Amino acid sequence: MISSNERTPVIFSLSKGQSVDALEGRKLLKILGKTKKKKFLIMDKAFEGDETRWLAESLNFIPVVPQKSNRKSLCKYDKILYKYRN
Repeated sequence: MISSNERTPVIFSLSKGQSVDALEGRKLLKILGKTKKKKFLIMDKAFEGDETRWLAESLNFIPVVPQKSNRKSLCKYDKILYKYRN
């Protein structure tokens, strides 16, 4: 689900039980399209991969998600903003 705030969902999709969440997340981002101004995109670690990050950045979003422990290259993110993801 992509929402503009804690009470306003913008778009959502239900995935199959065993499917990868990141695939559905990228589909939703593509449907949403490019934003006029840069906006923060607060994501769960399931969406942390390079492909999702690159897509988000190409659509004018700033990814806010910590890297997984096995990531070789470090990615910066706003830790305070990430705390409010739920």
